[in-house]
Amino acid sequence: MLNIITIYSKIIFSYFLLISVFYIILILISSGKLMEFVNVIKNEVNIIGSYTKPISVIVPAYNEEETIIDNILSLLQLNYPEFEIIVVNDGSKDNTLQKIIDYFQLRKIDVEINAQVQSAEIKGVYGSFNIPNLVIVDKLNGGKADALNAGINLSRYPLFCGIDADCILEKSALIRIVKPFLKNEDTIAVGGIVRIANGCIIKNGKLIEAKLPKEKFVIFQIIEYFRAFLTSRIGWEKINALLIISGAFGVFKKSSVIKVGGYSKTIGEDMELTLRLHEYYRKNKIPYKIDFASDAVCWTQAPNTIKGLKSQRIRWHRGLTDSLMLHKKMIFNPRYGTVGMLSVPYFVLVEMLGPIIEMIGYIMLIILIITSSLSKFFVFVFLLAFMYGLTFSLSAILFEAMSYKRYSGIREVTRLIIYSFFEQFLYRQLTVYWRVISFINYKKGSKKWGTIKRNAFYEKED
Repeated sequence: MLNIITIYSKIIFSYFLLISVFYIILILISSGKLMEFVNVIKNEVNIIGSYTKPISVIVPAYNEEETIIDNILSLLQLNYPEFEIIVVNDGSKDNTLQKIIDYFQLRKIDVEINAQVQSAEIKGVYGSFNIPNLVIVDKLNGGKADALNAGINLSRYPLFCGIDADCILEKSALIRIVKPFLKNEDTIAVGGIVRIANGCIIKNGKLIEAKLPKEKFVIFQIIEYFRAFLTSRIGWEKINALLIISGAFGVFKKSSVIKVGGYSKTIGEDMELTLRLHEYYRKNKIPYKIDFASDAVCWTQAPNTIKGLKSQRIRWHRGLTDSLMLHKKMIFNPRYGTVGMLSVPYFVLVEMLGPIIEMIGYIMLIILIITSSLSKFFVFVFLLAFMYGLTFSLSAILFEAMSYKRYSGIREVTRLIIYSFFEQFLYRQLTVYWRVISFINYKKGSKKWGTIKRNAFYEKED
């Protein structure tokens, strides 16, 4: 047994050493790219309307009565010349549909539907003379991917933006996220940055002040989001190997999505679509670019209960595993360039299988402690794993402090730094356990788009 543990210790050491080197490269790439964004972020975006491209904003909604009005209000306030809002009620069982109809005084209208991608039956479409760019679609339940497909079928414009119903966009978010399409005609998709709204002051769909929440494990999630968006995605975008355009906020060239058949009915529809676009364009040797606009900001609600967090993480990992397995032929396949040789293998070895490798390490640590056989080398391996996670978190917090500065004052930045140390204990192990369970049961798991309990956005009177 001890010999097996010693061999595995060396495997883990090599694994984390390789990951650490890779993360350092990502951080260096991200820091260079981020400095380009700093000047952009500091300046207001002023683009003449004739140079922009009209966008259809699609909001899939299932049981979102607590946040849907704020979401629509925030979208109506966007600083963008020409856009339409299509809210797709995917057979909600709560009061989502009626709440929208009553608040915006909508009525049923007749529209021609161009069914270019498959979706469930549409029961009705609602609109208003007072707000001509707002349309509500009521359809049979078919899942998030199906709801997005229905929105695509009703959309009028060449670009569409998918956004979750519990999100609030900053006023200039659309203008910022559309810039890559204006700079490069080969751009087919652009992701925006997603931030956690818990604790923030939001009134009438507008962010008044960004604040850290009181719940400790929500702050841990903020740090996780920093790592994902401020280092990983910026780095992958630099080599055109970004695998995820977040379902919470992303813009796509509609003709490209229709070309690959729209969204698939999988629980990780956002990642699967991005992978399918990479596969199609590289396989057919068509020039393309999947970009990331880290100055385009979307605020979303994070789970504020352990039950909600567990449900989310199991769903995320199941979606990741499902997407990677559907496109496993791309793994280490030179035909797909940097995607096949770098990003897909990375996501398989680190994101999909990493939790299992880490969990086995924890089990071995317990065995060694119980048997009083803990070696200095094994302790060193765990310290290395701790340091790589901490370095990644601190780098992301540093990038935030240097560029966006959404959280004002030394006090809040200090809190984030302190929490980045504590995140490595218990919280990390808990999320690793959930991901392992999800991986083991991913084929048996539900393909439905689960929901977490929503709360009305926090409001504070002046």
